[in-house]
Amino acid sequence: MRLTILCENSVGKNTAVLAEHGFSCLIESEQGNHLFDAGQGLTLSHNLNVLGRNLAGLRSFILSHGHYDHAGGLPEVLARTGPLEITAHPDIFRPRFWKGKEEFRFVGIPHREAALVGMGARFRLLREFTELAPGLFFTGEIPRRTPFEKGDPGLVTPATPSGEMVQDTVPDDISLLIHSQSGPVLLLGCAHAGMVNILRHIREQAGIDSLHAVIGGTHLAPADEEQFTKTVETLREFQVQRILVGHCTGQKRAAELHSLFGRRFSFLAAGSVLEF
Repeated sequence: MRLTILCENSVGKNTAVLAEHGFSCLIESEQGNHLFDAGQGLTLSHNLNVLGRNLAGLRSFILSHGHYDHAGGLPEVLARTGPLEITAHPDIFRPRFWKGKEEFRFVGIPHREAALVGMGARFRLLREFTELAPGLFFTGEIPRRTPFEKGDPGLVTPATPSGEMVQDTVPDDISLLIHSQSGPVLLLGCAHAGMVNILRHIREQAGIDSLHAVIGGTHLAPADEEQFTKTVETLREFQVQRILVGHCTGQKRAAELHSLFGRRFSFLAAGSVLEF
């Protein structure tokens, strides 16, 4: 199995790939190829060309959640593939915003569902833990059970029916569990559900007690010390051999993970190629 990081916040090698605030990963295996997220759409096509990858024969697209930096590149994907199944949680199109001290902006999917359907998207919306292909599992909606994983207070959504803004807990946040020759691999989009919640969920659903690798965005940038400490404890509990993170992890938290896990830790970058 080969994973290629097509979109990421940074570039790590001396290549012509470009960085953007976003995430996309191409999953290639003998059972077929799948694309997980599509970044903002600023660098996807360019990086596919530079890396010598194409989306011909792609079996499906899987969306981790309904944010612009993961779904913005969907038109570029559909232009390359034609009609394509898109698997995601039913809440991906809910209105969502970022509210900072001096800003308020839309951060949801920047394309209407009808427009994407017109481009060839065939949406398959699931809440349940589901095997999408041999050895490839969609986590479904993650139960929020930990009191310390509070989410990002800057993410807001209109309350119903008043329209008052409340914190967006991103209930559509999903991840992928992949059975590789090296062992189970957890592929994250942003882990808005909290990494501890996600790890406990896959243990309940798939009987997974250890992981070969955790890859993707961990959304630890806004995490307080309790959440970060509990996350580290749980990564150790699951005996994770490789921790490869970036995007919404945040530079400070990524550096702390590197200090704690040493050679087991790697920074993700656009153009990274991982084989398992």
